Amino acid sequence: MKKQELIDAAIQVIQEDGVHQLSLAKIAEKVGITKPAIFYHFKNKQDLMMALTHFTVGEYEKMIAVEYEKISEDDALRHVHAFLKGNLRQLNDSELIKVHAASMEVLVSNEEATAVWQDVYHRELGKMAPEIGEVRADLLSVALDGMWYGAMCGVWDAKRAEAVILYLEEIINQE
Repeated sequence: MKKQELIDAAIQVIQEDGVHQLSLAKIAEKVGITKPAIFYHFKNKQDLMMALTHFTVGEYEKMIAVEYEKISEDDALRHVHAFLKGNLRQLNDSELIKVHAASMEVLVSNEEATAVWQDVYHRELGKMAPEIGEVRADLLSVALDGMWYGAMCGVWDAKRAEAVILYLEEIINQE
């Protein structure tokens, strides 16, 4: 049994029953172990929820980093383009959207998880603001947050996201 299997099981339980119905017993049942076996990897449910949060943040940041590496070093808006392209790739991944939805449920019910996502938000703004200014960086962030919300609610599709992101790039590229 690996930590990631328990995190994946927690995501499934949250998606099926909601975060308020999440229990270590349900996670254990999902992976076919006893509840005490979970304590080998996590000290409590809160520890597992934070692991889920960090996993989601890691996947999010990894995708943006992959896109960043693809962009030419002489691109004056390298961070901005990586942010937009990385988010678009993630919005095209229905499984990753489900993971983010589970993580957002944890975020709403957990101040420590909220702090983790706030840190991500500030880091992304800190990278983009020098390239395009704070207001434009906020605009991109809010627009992408709306797309994520729509994707998690099942009312946003990748084709629409791509069109909006292309339009946002046009706006940002205008001086």
